Amino acid sequence: MAAHSPEKVFGPADCLRFFRKDQLKATVILLYAALALTVWKYIPTHDPDSVSQFGIPCYTESIIRGIETLNSGEALPLSLFWTGELKSIAALFLMGILPIAIVKWGFREKLSDYGLRLGNRYTIQSILLFTPLMVVFVSFSDPVKYAQVYPLNPLAAILPKPLFSLHLIVYALCYYFGWEFMFRGFLLKGLAPRYGIAAAVLIQALAATMLHYGHPFPETLGCLGGSIFWGCLALRTRSILSGWVQHAALGVMLDISITASLHGLG
Repeated sequence: MAAHSPEKVFGPADCLRFFRKDQLKATVILLYAALALTVWKYIPTHDPDSVSQFGIPCYTESIIRGIETLNSGEALPLSLFWTGELKSIAALFLMGILPIAIVKWGFREKLSDYGLRLGNRYTIQSILLFTPLMVVFVSFSDPVKYAQVYPLNPLAAILPKPLFSLHLIVYALCYYFGWEFMFRGFLLKGLAPRYGIAAAVLIQALAATMLHYGHPFPETLGCLGGSIFWGCLALRTRSILSGWVQHAALGVMLDISITASLHGLG
């Protein structure tokens, strides 16, 4: 029998392998995703004093001022509304715009290869088939549990109807576009050529699930299944559009359900 060769010890020089030509793209994608998702996770929403959030005094002061303004019956200045939408706007920037810039001007690749396209005939079919199921899922959830983490805008539950509707639009367009492009575009489509489809689907599912730590357990567990499903759907349709529509429908209906429950309408 041939003797087994000793395992090579990984040394400092081996770190340079991360930046070899054949590995550089994956290194950039994974490092950027780790940084961007960590920053986004720590941007405050509900509890400004939480140790899991950045301390941003001007944000905290604006939210408190917005709550006092709404409770007094006065009209909310748009500047305070947009402050409340910080988490959704940050998602658009960190998960959407910056990764798009990396793909277009860093990798010099087509955005259509990362899911920014209408897709194929399965796109519309899957939207019509699965979007209603997202609404059904929400109907079986307990909105009181999710009120601890949603809506992302801490003012949303007490906003007048026109501004609440605007919140839902911003939420669906900014937050969910950024989320779907990051996970089902940037990570999935960017890593698949290097590591294979199965590994890329699971990597983006792992990252998305970990970002839900601290949320209700059913949501975190559901995120694992949903991320794998939407990842496979993005590959099947060659687009992030179907997952974006379905995911946004789920989130928007959950915000509506939570707000209705808080107002005693649920």
